[in-house]
Amino acid sequence: MTLSGTSSIPLYYQLYRLLERFIFERHLKPGDRFPAEEAIASAFTVSRPTANRATRELLRRGWLRRERGRGTFVGASSHVELAIHSDELSFSDQFREDRRFVTRIALSRTRPAPDEVSHALGLPEGSPVVELRRVRSIDAHPLLVSDAYLSAERFPALEAEEMVDGSLFGTLREKYGVSVARCERWLGASEVVSQEVADLLRIPLLAPILLIRALVYDTEDRPIACTTTFAREGISFRATAHSHPENGSEAAKTFAQTVEREERSAP
Repeated sequence: MTLSGTSSIPLYYQLYRLLERFIFERHLKPGDRFPAEEAIASAFTVSRPTANRATRELLRRGWLRRERGRGTFVGASSHVELAIHSDELSFSDQFREDRRFVTRIALSRTRPAPDEVSHALGLPEGSPVVELRRVRSIDAHPLLVSDAYLSAERFPALEAEEMVDGSLFGTLREKYGVSVARCERWLGASEVVSQEVADLLRIPLLAPILLIRALVYDTEDRPIACTTTFAREGISFRATAHSHPENGSEAAKTFAQTVEREERSAP
């Protein structure tokens, strides 16, 4: 791993990114000791202030933590691995009990459905939908921002409901008697183009993220929710592949393609 002296990207930021990748790719665990700034400066042939600034950036973003008199250690939010299709089809159920996982509702309202949402959910154009924006954090560090749209007629007063164990799917099951049977998801590398999402994730605008789009179906194979999740760096996903995967619904594909076009054209 080397730094470029001719790049327009500041040295401290290059170093921060390399150290971030080091933590992520080596799967360093929370509590592992991290090299001292002197060692980092020597290894990369940079000044101590440059190493200090890169380390402070890692501390600010939750990759590292410091203990007075002991040193610098890998932070609790340094790396999270989730299953893209778990048994419960929910990210909320996958966090270990020893890590403090919190879901916060950042936005909850009823509004006319955007065209791509009404098409994906099989609703008449302009039907009212519940729009939910949730922030998922672990040990006080935000990891995911999830936007969800559901029919307001099918799930009345959902915008005022408290999430059951922080899970939208659990809330639909416990409070509306609707169980999720399957969930189609698409993952793609992107960058955050919304200042609000960037602020919620505490990352700079245009920082790299993973976009996860999904269409969720009930036991009668009717679409009940379409979602878009913004995942910051530090999260990896695993999935089980089958030899005869289904092609997926045309409505789900159209929804994913439309959202991507709108994000690319956003100011």
